[in-house]
Amino acid sequence: MKKILIISLSIIFVMVATAFLLPSIKKVNSLPDDMVVTYSDILQANETDEFSPLINLELPKNLDVSTTDELTETTLSVKLFNLFTIKKVNVRLLSDTDVYVGGETVGFNLFSEGVICVGSNPIQTGSGAKEPIVESGIQDGDAILKIDDIEIENIQDVDRIINLPSKAGKELTITIKRNDSIFDTKITPVFDVLSQKYKLGLWVRNNASGVGTLTYIKQSDFRFGAVGHPIVDSSLGTNFKVDSGNIYKCKLLGIKKGEKNNPGEIRSSINLSDSSLGIADTNCEYGVYGNILNKSIIDASRTATLGGRLSVKLGDAKIYCAIGEEGVKAYDIKIIKANKQNSADDRSMTIKITDKELLEKTGGIIQGMSGSPIVQNGKVVGAVTHVFLSDPTRGYGVYIDWMIDN
Repeated sequence: MKKILIISLSIIFVMVATAFLLPSIKKVNSLPDDMVVTYSDILQANETDEFSPLINLELPKNLDVSTTDELTETTLSVKLFNLFTIKKVNVRLLSDTDVYVGGETVGFNLFSEGVICVGSNPIQTGSGAKEPIVESGIQDGDAILKIDDIEIENIQDVDRIINLPSKAGKELTITIKRNDSIFDTKITPVFDVLSQKYKLGLWVRNNASGVGTLTYIKQSDFRFGAVGHPIVDSSLGTNFKVDSGNIYKCKLLGIKKGEKNNPGEIRSSINLSDSSLGIADTNCEYGVYGNILNKSIIDASRTATLGGRLSVKLGDAKIYCAIGEEGVKAYDIKIIKANKQNSADDRSMTIKITDKELLEKTGGIIQGMSGSPIVQNGKVVGAVTHVFLSDPTRGYGVYIDWMIDN
């Protein structure tokens, strides 16, 4: 009888413990297999019993705690009763990186390596229309790096080289970069009777521009991240491949308020004759990156640290943006959803604008606010990326995880 009682009590204990721990276990299982965390994220999660008083996050004992802002790849163990490992997560560990919080509307003028092919057209010759590109294998999106081993730096180089007396009308070797591959192909220019020049029948470009919001500037090396999503080549609808570029201050011209199914915008202009704020060298899925050289853009009173997704909590937060002559201000929002993401995506969290002043001026999230830093509990945890067309008060943000690798 006593044995039966002990077994019954044990079963009841296991059932109660399981029921008690089930929400915590679900929360643990929602952690992605790979993520960025900071030391303070882990400490805070343990101190606040983020998952349960019975669950701790633990790093390897002999890990060298770096004071730099470089990412360290390691394993995070989630332990029950500080004894049993119930999940392991591959983490890129970031020391608590101090940053200047952005919010300024900035413009970019980006240049490609070589020139990018964005289309073709027939050439009117003395014997009818011809299209030299047809047999060359050149495709839209290809970058022309060289013509007969002469490097191409701008659009004018193409016209100049194919019309050199030594090359006019002759078969040329074109060096092409397509994605990560570089190869040569052949093409023969034809004489255009309208312009009286030799032409290839290609439309090319070597620059793209865009406007967005500065997200952060690292205090250690003045590396910046901005926009939260790529600047797209308008001719191709793909990410513009950057070899070099510049970042500029924007002049605010006005605000077009957003409405349902009619997104608003920050109307601004870039003066390319102004001194640039710095250089841009990367344009990827999570924004534009480079280094600030002109420190006038920095507001030393706006500082924070970078926070991984463990820093993100549902509830109150702020975004920083510039929508008036007063410059950058903080506006209230709520983080209403934080998504589990095992792979990179710029729709990491759902936010809602709650600030009455911002809603009055913009109606919510508008074009040009992409990159506005999302700050919660003293940490930059993400950046605004998209607006809901059906409800401009709501939109998406990207975790800072996906931005800080660049």
